[in-house]
Amino acid sequence: MKFTASRLSSGNKLFPAEIYLEPTGITIRIPGLFSGETKQFDFNHIASVEIDTPMVGFSTITFFAGGTKMSASGFTKAEVKQIKEGIEKGKLSVKNNTSTDTTSSASSSSLADELMKLKQLMDAGVITQEEFDSQKKRLLNL
Repeated sequence: MKFTASRLSSGNKLFPAEIYLEPTGITIRIPGLFSGETKQFDFNHIASVEIDTPMVGFSTITFFAGGTKMSASGFTKAEVKQIKEGIEKGKLSVKNNTSTDTTSSASSSSLADELMKLKQLMDAGVITQEEFDSQKKRLLNL
């Protein structure tokens, strides 16, 4: 989703600031006459987001990520709230995907460990082939 600052705000007359809210992070583009600044931040690198909304005028949003601070002004109050909420949702999404991946890999390794232990017990003669097959079906939910 793209947010473009108002040309009526200071510093945005010719080249307004733009913020792109993407599935993996945000991109902030502050263009200039001869040069500009563009930064991309992944959601998991964004430490905090601050919003300054005056009674009259346009809002400023400031991002803190990896020791870097970047501000963009000229957005409406509704836009900066929507950007901040999008970042918070993105951070939660990244966090949930990471924890799900960790849990599934841990459970699959523990499942493999259990099967190996059962196989060793069967090879040692502690349990029979039927007991091994029964336990294997239980572990694999068959």
